[in-house]
Amino acid sequence: MPAPPQALCGVVVSAGRMMKAVKVRTVKQVYDSFLQKHYTAYQSHLVSDPNSSLRTGDVVRIAARPPASKHIRHVVTDIVAPWGPPAEERPPIPSLKDLDAQYRAKRDARIARRTQRIEGARADRAGARAVEKGPSLKERHTDVVGGPEMVRGEERVVVERNIGDS
Repeated sequence: MPAPPQALCGVVVSAGRMMKAVKVRTVKQVYDSFLQKHYTAYQSHLVSDPNSSLRTGDVVRIAARPPASKHIRHVVTDIVAPWGPPAEERPPIPSLKDLDAQYRAKRDARIARRTQRIEGARADRAGARAVEKGPSLKERHTDVVGGPEMVRGEERVVVERNIGDS
């Protein structure tokens, strides 16, 4: 099976129902070896439309890009034939270079946040190890006449032990 083409042409079949996304139907010819005939097969793609500039019925050119979400794996590159208002009256479609710059900026910011979070966690762990440990378990539970003595902050609480219950 050949690799999918990088640029496809299709018709917008659903626009305005999702934020920054449209559904584009593409057409291809498929050969059925049993029937020995070619027939038309349709495939729908969810396509990223960052400025919401497409309308239902537009003929557009789309390209495969890094996934924008779980289902959106293409982006609009050009309006071939607008349906309705002219393309000049709509918000502009960003170029692939602009989209790459936005993607890299978001990615760099995400990586910076991640490294900062990891370094902060490492510093917290190192700081927790450096803090002097409190009294040991044996030091906290000393036998006194009234029973074991527990330390809570600065105050000392004496817990009574009933000899008949042990």
